[in-house]
Amino acid sequence: MSEFHILRPWWLLALVPSLWIVCALWREQGAVSSWERVFDQQLLEHLWLEPPGAHSRLPIMLLAFGWMLAVLALAGPTWERQPEPVWRSQASRVIVLDLSASMNAADLMPSRLERARFKILDILAATGDARTGLVVFAGEPHVVVPLTEDADTIMNLLRALSTDIVPAAGDEAAPALELASELLENAGVARGELVLISDGVSDPAAALAVAKGLRNRGSRLSVLGVGTAQGAPVPRADGGFAGMARLIAAPLEALARAGGGAYSPITASDRDLETVLLDGPRSAPAHELSGAGVQRWTEPGVWLVPLLLLLAAAGFRRGWLAGLVMIMVVPPPAQALQWRDLWLRPDQQAAAALERGQPATAARQFADPSWRGMALYRAGDYAGAAEAFAQSGGAESDYNRGNALARAGRLEEAADAYRQVLREVPEHADAKANLALVEDLLRKNREQSDQAEGSSDERGAPPSESEEVNGGESRTDARGQSSSGDKPGTDSSEFPDGEAGDDRNRA
Repeated sequence: MSEFHILRPWWLLALVPSLWIVCALWREQGAVSSWERVFDQQLLEHLWLEPPGAHSRLPIMLLAFGWMLAVLALAGPTWERQPEPVWRSQASRVIVLDLSASMNAADLMPSRLERARFKILDILAATGDARTGLVVFAGEPHVVVPLTEDADTIMNLLRALSTDIVPAAGDEAAPALELASELLENAGVARGELVLISDGVSDPAAALAVAKGLRNRGSRLSVLGVGTAQGAPVPRADGGFAGMARLIAAPLEALARAGGGAYSPITASDRDLETVLLDGPRSAPAHELSGAGVQRWTEPGVWLVPLLLLLAAAGFRRGWLAGLVMIMVVPPPAQALQWRDLWLRPDQQAAAALERGQPATAARQFADPSWRGMALYRAGDYAGAAEAFAQSGGAESDYNRGNALARAGRLEEAADAYRQVLREVPEHADAKANLALVEDLLRKNREQSDQAEGSSDERGAPPSESEEVNGGESRTDARGQSSSGDKPGTDSSEFPDGEAGDDRNRA
């Protein structure tokens, strides 16, 4: 860890806005909601998705943690290097340049030698990452640059090449080709390429023999002819001319054929290189260079991305993060997982079932007791709805519980529920109306019970079994009708079909 550093430290500035955002959200969640200054308190309590004070700050903490992880991953923390494999082309090429006095002729402007320099630059540009060497010759050969991958070195030395740097005058190509072959052998190159740039050689027989030997060893010799058939005078150092220099292409073509390569006169375009470099280094295979000493810094920050994805999933699917922790600590019981479970919470699935007219299915899926009570009410399970509303608490839940109890025929309990609502909200009009209706039903039931008892006493008949079980009180069904008397306690029109959760519907 002594080499720990940040590859892109400027990304750490992205932590500054995150601190401001997190602090603002934290302070806003702890403050009184601005909605409380607009809505009536009794109305607002029915609009909250979560009551004030019940908000969890866990999402804010997850946001801050996720932001920090993202910034750290982008900043690139690192503390170790890793060797980087280096691939290098196996192709190697040696350029053999003629520096005899005839290369100063100006039949190619500005001179044959200048045009040769320009063509060497084009060869280096086409060489890519292959190793290249440079040999010059006149009466004797000399190595200017051994095989190297640094093409810039050859480019810099080209400016210093002239016909007077070679001590011995002449135009002997065979020794230069042998020297170029030695460069390839010393570098361990079994199959190399030689490019001879010349306006003619004085030892064609010897050069042909060397070219055939190169071909037998697997190397290839190509030739670029410099000059024109018309030729031009060869200038001397004293200002005179040493005669005419004409390009004779036949010996150079024979030399290229013997070497297994191609011949082309030098041109202003790349057509000549397309000919002589037909099997150039770009088509040669590459091999891994071991021990090249190339290393790069590793970026372990990429391993923060999976954790960041988990946090992002927790933001879209509430409860996933806690669920994953529970899975790691206590394996949950095996249960079937459906596709919709990945995207919809049970309450959301239950709401969809309720909209499709499947209240019984919705009641099994709702976790919220108020919604479960409403689904049970719609399904006709009034007793179960009353139990669910009893778990919710609050004036509206008591009101809905009273409606369910009244539908279940438990009028005394329904009346108690309505009285509880009026103790909390005295002006609750629906609770007052339903309480009056239930009390009227109870009064009628008592009157019917008394009449039934009187008739029985006059006839001397014993009380019925139901009267003994219910303590002399008859029970009413969901429509308020007597279960033991022959006369209904009230007409069903006095007891309209209401629905739990709707403040405008009465019991």
